[in-house]
Amino acid sequence: MTILSNNILSYYQNHALELPSDKQFHLASRLYLWNQDETASQALQSLRNEFTSSNNPEAALRAVMATALESPVHGSKNAAELRRPYFERYPKLKVYVSVLFRMHFMRLIYNLDSRPLFHQLFDESELLQLRNDLLNDSEALAILSTHAINFLYLYDRSFTKDNQLPLETFLQVGRNHYDLNDRMHLQLFIYFYTHCILGESLFYYRHIPTDLQQTYLTMLQELEQLIVDHYDDINLDNKCEFLVCAKVLGVASRLEPLIFAEAEQSVSDEGTFIVDRHNNNPQTNNVALDSSEHRNVLFMMANLDFTPLG
Repeated sequence: MTILSNNILSYYQNHALELPSDKQFHLASRLYLWNQDETASQALQSLRNEFTSSNNPEAALRAVMATALESPVHGSKNAAELRRPYFERYPKLKVYVSVLFRMHFMRLIYNLDSRPLFHQLFDESELLQLRNDLLNDSEALAILSTHAINFLYLYDRSFTKDNQLPLETFLQVGRNHYDLNDRMHLQLFIYFYTHCILGESLFYYRHIPTDLQQTYLTMLQELEQLIVDHYDDINLDNKCEFLVCAKVLGVASRLEPLIFAEAEQSVSDEGTFIVDRHNNNPQTNNVALDSSEHRNVLFMMANLDFTPLG
């Protein structure tokens, strides 16, 4: 672990209670699943009652569903206007994803299996229809990116026994449905492939099964070349997430020294955490401690060996 990464870890752990609870959970859950960090494990136990509605999975899922239903259907911070028509085409997508994530982490972190409740909350035929519609809507897959991919992986890996996701289709979406001269498209493309990789890891719970690794290695190789070719137009969050995916796949990327050097030059004036400064597509709205949490936990993970629970 680099000195900077270790210092950022200490800083976030010392200021964790200044973060909203969702950011506290994101930080602690990723570090715990990544390498069973003891401080993260303790933080997760302190968040248990809030996250699980005091060990009541049904109440927890219903609360998440209610909150998601109240939020704007196209309220995504990244590419909100670009994504608007696709969120309107699939208006329940964000609700499903929010509930699936809660269900997923309750099971893997707190050992509360709420999968039987999921189809009590949502009609199975509608879920399968959405799955089918997304898999046949390449433009929506490309622009919705993380939202579509998160739904497909969370749903399939929770409720199907066979590996039925069409990985070759995902490769073709990445290769054919982005304008690489558009910085927002670059961002969505990187998140599209990285979330395929992270989804297959069950969001840091396991190593990717050997028989599935080749497609994901191909995605990683294509992302590496993309970042080489467009380095200055890609934000630091994207770059750190790429390095995390390289770690998940056991690959030492040639880009690691360059990205780490950029991070070293990106420490905030407000504290020991990194912000987005040295590229042409910075996340200028994400400069506070809480809004920078995603970027920083990725950077920390990229500096640690991946030793998952599963």
